[in-house]
Amino acid sequence: MLFIPLSTCLSPAVFAQGEIIDDFSLKAMPDWMFGGVQMKYSHEQDNKENGFAEIISNKSIQPAEYIGKIMLKRPHLFRAGNFVNVMISGADNDAYVTVSILYDLDNNKRYDSKTDAALESKPFSMDFSGWKELKIRLDQENFDLKTETQAGFEVTEDEALGIQLDFSSGKNYKVSEFKSGIALVSEIQNKESLAGFEYSGKETESYFGASNSPNPFNSSTTIKYTLPSSTHVNLSVYDRLGRLLGEIVNESQESGEHSVDFTAEDLPSGIYFYRIKTPERTEVRKMILSK
Repeated sequence: MLFIPLSTCLSPAVFAQGEIIDDFSLKAMPDWMFGGVQMKYSHEQDNKENGFAEIISNKSIQPAEYIGKIMLKRPHLFRAGNFVNVMISGADNDAYVTVSILYDLDNNKRYDSKTDAALESKPFSMDFSGWKELKIRLDQENFDLKTETQAGFEVTEDEALGIQLDFSSGKNYKVSEFKSGIALVSEIQNKESLAGFEYSGKETESYFGASNSPNPFNSSTTIKYTLPSSTHVNLSVYDRLGRLLGEIVNESQESGEHSVDFTAEDLPSGIYFYRIKTPERTEVRKMILSK
């Protein structure tokens, strides 16, 4: 997680926005909902490129109190390993913000904690003045899974319903109205962890007729593929953050069917990928380790 100070001018040249989900450039707040706080577009601190929304409590806030929340209900596929990025204004008081990504598992277009899932960050201090960029890597170190269902961290393979920010006061909060703001929600690709690895997020028909069995598997699975002609083959395995775990095959092979065993005794349960790469074609397939 990174906190990056920014100029109060909110110039887009100051930072890397990544894939923008909302920058308030429409001078409006479509798809935003809020409770416990008021949220309104600011015309006073607007500039040519981007907008800004004020966040103000409905009442005077006491120490150690839940303040309220704002939610952007806009579908977006946040990829594991990338950064969830939010530009917020400090409260200059002992307050905290928690960022959650919401998943609509039952597809009823709303979030319910009993039937759906959320990935929730730890609380981050808002005891600063001016604007900062809150940049949180989407992984199991920075986000906790909150759900009463059987869903796991693989929910990140699905499109999220939206993103929510919850605000609360700390024990040293000076009694007053809570005032903050938000100017950007985006996703920034983690180029370091995804170097050399691309996965579309959707399983399509395999050029190599590739499959692994069993899948899900417990400790060991067999990967099968077919080569239409003799060629050099590299078969590598990656974790869900795109980090290379090892090469299983790296040699020239004849045309026809091939198979190789992959053993994962020392790896935790979760989603993994194998990449088949030849001079003619590269393909990535998903497999699930369930111990």
